[in-house]
This record gives sequence, structure tokens and C-alpha cells, in this order.
Amino acid sequence: VRNIDRHLALMRKESTSTIAFEFPDGSPVLLPPSDISCYLTPPDNNQPIACKVKESTQSGQYKVVFTPITRGLHQLHIRVHDINIPGSPLSIPVSLAPEMRGNPVKSITGLNGNPYGIDATDDGLIIVSEWNGH
Repeated sequence: VRNIDRHLALMRKESTSTIAFEFPDGSPVLLPPSDISCYLTPPDNNQPIACKVKESTQSGQYKVVFTPITRGLHQLHIRVHDINIPGSPLSIPVSLAPEMRGNPVKSITGLNGNPYGIDATDDGLIIVSEWNGH
């Protein structure tokens, strides 16, 4: 199996990756999409994500559709007739969607304490806790 389009997928957005199956001589292997199954594993190997396989407009190529929920390097596992395919899994990098980047920080004024701790969630939310000596 070969990944045709290497692009960055976006977190919480439907993404596609185009794959192709080839014989050793480079000629395409033609399969009905129903023979192909796949799933995406996130970096923490938790909760595999289901994928849909659709035939592409190019002969021997298939569109894999998925919606990643975390960022980081995911693995796209591809099987034909429930058999793992050489070359699988394929690495799929996932990034924050543009609207999730660079959001302004909201602050609460009038507190008597100082910033005490900071943390960030997987989806880019930044949390700052306050401590005033108590």
C-alpha cells in the first residue's frame, strides 16, 4: 500500500488520505472498496477511530475518510479481506484546526492572588490557576 497524498490532517475535521495498492511491477491492484477496511490509532493508542473507504476518480486509488479527535502522529491501519497489508500502518500527522490556534486568552480581573499553575488540554484550551497564599 502507498500513501498518495501526504498532507496534514486537522483535529476534529473530516480528513482524507488517498491510498493505492500496487503489484511489484507498479501496476494498480483493483479492489472493490468493500474489500478494504481501515482504522486510525491516535498517538496514545487509545480508542481507534473508524474510517470509511471510497473509490477515487483515479484507477486503483482509494480515499480514506476519517475524523481525528487529538493532535499528533496517528497510524492508519489498512486491511484487505481482514489481512494486514505490507506497508501498513501509514503515518498521518494531525494538527490543530486553524480556528483552534491562537485564540485569545480570557482573563478575570480583580483577583488578589498570583498565577499558580498552568496546563493545556489536547484541544488547545489553556488553564491558569490562581493562588493567593491560602
